[in-house]
Amino acid sequence: METIFTLDIKTSVTKSVLDVFSTMLSIEIDPIPDSDGVALTTSRIVGSVNFAGQVSGIININLSKEFAVLMTTGMLGMPEDELEGDEEIRDVICEVSNIIGGNLKSFFNDAGFYCVLSTPSITKGDDFTIKALNTERYESLSFRYQQYQLTVEIGIKLQTGYRPPEISQRSGPPKIQQADIEKIQNLDISRTVIDSVKTVFDTMLSMEIQVADTVAKAMITGTRTVGAVGFAGDAIGLINIHVTSEFSKKMASVMLDMDIDEVDTEADVNDVIGEFSNIIGGNLKSIFANVNLRCELSTPSITRGSDFNVETMNMEVYERLAFKWMDYTFFVEFGLKLAEGLNISLNKGKDIRYQIADDSPPPVSDWSDLSEPVKMPESVSEKIEESIIQPEIAQPQFIQPETRQPEIRKPETPPDPNSFYGWMEQAKAAPPVQTDVDLSLLLDIPLEISIQLGKTRMKINELLKIREQSVVGLDSLADEPVEILVNNKLIAKGEVIVEGGKYGIRVLEVLSRADRIKSLR
Repeated sequence: METIFTLDIKTSVTKSVLDVFSTMLSIEIDPIPDSDGVALTTSRIVGSVNFAGQVSGIININLSKEFAVLMTTGMLGMPEDELEGDEEIRDVICEVSNIIGGNLKSFFNDAGFYCVLSTPSITKGDDFTIKALNTERYESLSFRYQQYQLTVEIGIKLQTGYRPPEISQRSGPPKIQQADIEKIQNLDISRTVIDSVKTVFDTMLSMEIQVADTVAKAMITGTRTVGAVGFAGDAIGLINIHVTSEFSKKMASVMLDMDIDEVDTEADVNDVIGEFSNIIGGNLKSIFANVNLRCELSTPSITRGSDFNVETMNMEVYERLAFKWMDYTFFVEFGLKLAEGLNISLNKGKDIRYQIADDSPPPVSDWSDLSEPVKMPESVSEKIEESIIQPEIAQPQFIQPETRQPEIRKPETPPDPNSFYGWMEQAKAAPPVQTDVDLSLLLDIPLEISIQLGKTRMKINELLKIREQSVVGLDSLADEPVEILVNNKLIAKGEVIVEGGKYGIRVLEVLSRADRIKSLR
């Protein structure tokens, strides 16, 4: 019986990379041991695709800008000086990532692990790292062609308790009523995102944030952390939260109730930003489900650095919003498209909902400006006709916020709820307050509560010996409390009771806010 740890992912990905480079790019690339690989220190580009479903995670294709140019000329069959711009380079890397990610998705599905792919994203720059959170297995493979190197990174996890859709539901578009089609076309996604962001910051951090119509030019560059969650299925897209380094530490310090100097940027900040991305992505998934659009969320990923741009590819709808709290500014962007089989048209377009205060143009990087959507050249479309996903348009370059050193004014002490979701009950019980925050966005999110009595590990030959009346020993003692999980996250401990012939759980201990965040690692 295959498990996520016994799957031969390396062989599958290696074969996929060799086939793609040979057949599509006319390049014979060779696998090399990871120990022989070197870290890319020059301008580089990373094509990323998220997995969502029973297997959740991300695959990243890392390479230098020079190698990306060589790959593009190989696919288009033209010399470098005839390339019209970076659009062609981006489209080729996007398609290569799609095909390699699509082949890995098929490998998972053939092994009995259901998953779907999100739309690809492209990250470019000189200084950044990308890390998938909450993964159970990580693989890295390196390849070389002449003096160029390519690295493929895979981070995945198996979603415990996940129930794959029926086979009949996986193939073909769902049956969507005309009333739902009208609701889909009238979805106010930006309002959902705004209300969700405000509610999450208010209830979890006691921060009353505001939408910013104008952003100072000094706030659009610098070191930042980006939390991203992809969604795939009938609704496909990505939501990114861009936070300055200083504000991300401030968020973590409030969430974990510790001094800002004690915050671990790598661990604490990743957990907090990743969880915020999860919650906001979950709100979008909820509104899609309300109109019968099937949708799966990927695990969150974190991109951190001082020089990079993130592009969400192939989107029909794209919006970017700015928010403020005290002297801090952060950004949220999302992209959406519907599966082709639905045949539902959306009001296509992009909307950047803020202006730069300074009249002078923002700094331009070595990469071309991506403020306008671009179409794939015909020569590329002809060569990748058989590909898994056809690129359509690219979204604009995201202008990143800058790290500042503002005077930090200590906010009000955040509430100490009785459980991770205790603030929901607190919000319902509190007297009415004059506010535009709609708590129903969170209150309607379905949660799965499960009880874990214990667990154990055994070898396959031991598992095969299990028969009726066999006893399987667990790692928990008889008098130890059982674990109470919400969406597979530990939030409390209790004891089993029986009342009226039915089992129940008496809560004995509720984990602190810091312990709940640490349990996500």
